[in-house]
Amino acid sequence: MARLTPEAHRLFAIQHGVAGVEQLIAAGLSPRQIRRLEGDGSLVSVLRGAYRTPSVELDELGRCAAVCVARPAVIVARPTAGRLWGFRRIPRDRRLHVIGPPVSQPAIAPSIVTYRTAAIRETDVIARADGIRVTTRARTAFDLARHLAPNDLRSVIEQAMHDGGYSAQDMLDVASEWLSPRRPWASTFARLVEGRLVGGPAESHPEVRVGDALERAGVRGLVRQYQIDLPPYGRARFDLAVPRLCWAIEIDVHPTHDETAGRDADRRRDDAASALGWLVSRISAEQYANAFDRTIATLLDRYRLLESSRARPFDQAG
Repeated sequence: MARLTPEAHRLFAIQHGVAGVEQLIAAGLSPRQIRRLEGDGSLVSVLRGAYRTPSVELDELGRCAAVCVARPAVIVARPTAGRLWGFRRIPRDRRLHVIGPPVSQPAIAPSIVTYRTAAIRETDVIARADGIRVTTRARTAFDLARHLAPNDLRSVIEQAMHDGGYSAQDMLDVASEWLSPRRPWASTFARLVEGRLVGGPAESHPEVRVGDALERAGVRGLVRQYQIDLPPYGRARFDLAVPRLCWAIEIDVHPTHDETAGRDADRRRDDAASALGWLVSRISAEQYANAFDRTIATLLDRYRLLESSRARPFDQAG
């Protein structure tokens, strides 16, 4: 009776319950033993070239691993890669999105959406320990320009920069080989990167939405993730700020802001900012969810008042 080898068990354990035929052979099983294991139900075919163990339910990670171990040239990309990276604003579907070389034949199941392209750089791909090959955060964000509306794409760009430690130039470098009048989606991506607010990447979608709304309304000089020293509080970072007006905007949609410790910390920081001549405007979760336009209008009024009342610029940047 054929049995799985210890190395085969290890493969299934680290690859979400799946393994490729070539991997199983390298783990000490012969093609005949693999067929016997399939025949007695110890292995279940996922797709041609990959098996799963029946003790593990096949989820999206398992499906990604199965495709990658069965087709070494295939890379998980686009919305599926976005979900693997934990990107916000990604559409949910049951399809697996992959890319592969032009001459490859990776379309091996109806639920797999294949995009063939020669523009796959080694630096755009990460080989994970669990058998999955996936496009980098930056390349994934770029490819999502084909799938997302501009507002959602802008949010993904900010998240990719924040989570991956990318600069704006890093993001543009990913798009450099694709820019062409025939690819308007690539130009949209580059335009959004070049037009983003200065400063660090936004840490949430609400920060992106508020910053964009204020900029469209006419607020000038906005900086994201503005860092400043606030004695005696210490180093602080505002979600948005107009430094020349000593004005900061905090988007308090995270539940911790409603907790006692969070409110106390916010109060101490606001007091320290006020002592330096800064005004901090806060947007609550309720205002963001149920009175967004009215809140933006109120902030715009505050901006105009500060513009008219403060004659001299004052920058307390850290």
